Amino acid sequence: MDWPLLVVFQVLLQPSLSVLFTVEAEQSQYMSEFEGSVVMGCKFNPKPSYPHSDLNVTWHWITSSSVEDVIRLDNGVEHSTSPKYQGRVRLLTEELKEGWAKLKMSRLQISDAGTYQCVVHSADGADYKTITLSVEASYKLVTKHIERAAEGNEVLITCQSEGYPEAPVEWRNGQLKRFNPNTTVESTADQLFKITSQIKVSSSEKNNYTCTFTKDGLSATFHIPDELPSPHVKNDALIVLLSIGVIMIFIGVGVFTYRRRKGNQSLSSAQIQHCTAEGNVGHLHMRKCKHVYSLNLASFILSDGHPVDLLALLPEADETLFFEGPPGSRKTTVAHILISSWTEGPTHALSNFLDLSGLHLLLYVDCSTLKRDLFQEIRTQTSQALLMLDGYKEGNQSLDDSLRKFLHEKVGCRVLVMASPGDCPVLKQTVGTEEIRNTS
Repeated sequence: MDWPLLVVFQVLLQPSLSVLFTVEAEQSQYMSEFEGSVVMGCKFNPKPSYPHSDLNVTWHWITSSSVEDVIRLDNGVEHSTSPKYQGRVRLLTEELKEGWAKLKMSRLQISDAGTYQCVVHSADGADYKTITLSVEASYKLVTKHIERAAEGNEVLITCQSEGYPEAPVEWRNGQLKRFNPNTTVESTADQLFKITSQIKVSSSEKNNYTCTFTKDGLSATFHIPDELPSPHVKNDALIVLLSIGVIMIFIGVGVFTYRRRKGNQSLSSAQIQHCTAEGNVGHLHMRKCKHVYSLNLASFILSDGHPVDLLALLPEADETLFFEGPPGSRKTTVAHILISSWTEGPTHALSNFLDLSGLHLLLYVDCSTLKRDLFQEIRTQTSQALLMLDGYKEGNQSLDDSLRKFLHEKVGCRVLVMASPGDCPVLKQTVGTEEIRNTS
């Protein structure tokens, strides 16, 4: 027969002892917060003599079908065997000499709620009391979300929060009109309720809409249409027109700058240093590193007077090249030659060996003057577009962040970065150039 049942029989069969020795609950019900702590206590009388080696205290968690030990004190030794409570419960033994059997529970879980039994047995007798514990989790944070409906002039506004027990959600507009929401409830790993509630409203009608989690009165308000997200441009023709407009501006600036400098610059040679797959391309020595190349510039003038094979500088689809050289090594000259070759076509002086007709778009960006977010339009371009970044140097956070984001979302656009050695270490890591070794 279980020891708790023996205690019950002793209380029933020895009324003289139950009169002399009693246990009273400090309170019959306790309520505490999820992840918080609680101290539940029962008072026994008479107080034990000190030391109390003959005092036994047990706290049970009981259901209709089972009894589980939470913690025990047997002859002054504390025991906690249940993994459920390991490290979270203890008896306040310093209170025993005052006639208190107090249980402290920490990091409360929803599953800790239920009925507890405080059993005290001493040389004077035995008695017990039953105590109920409730654990709740307040709805403390509401997450808002707005999205446009697939069709029509409506938006879907959503409120989401977690707590326990389940809380109804009410919706009202600025005129206190009630709405019938679509509300779903899920259970989390911590046995909390994740409640998601949403309604559809007109996107053109100016109004306020408030969702309220009625258990704690937590609420959130949407201001329509002020909080509506910017509509996504879905018209391909408009995208093309915007892209061409921006591209033509940059090309015009690039060509104008090139023609101003054309008489003062001459083509020089380049050396290419890569990581793997070593080989020669024209006058260039190349080693490939994953999907990225790093080109390290030495000088631009060939001793035999032959021009370098500039096609080796053109990235393949979805490639990014780094054309590096010290300041004054005429990297910009190469950029302007590529621009003029693309714009002038067959009439260009180098058209016999440099053919850029396969590029539908070419973007030239002077990074030394760019101070804002890298333009959004080129993100949607195809592999037939080339973006050249001339004189790029890390340090402008807005430019750096937007460039890394663009490279992540560039959808096949070719990119050629021209920079001095050591000017873009973070960018090279971003696109996967950890193994590249630069040469002087």
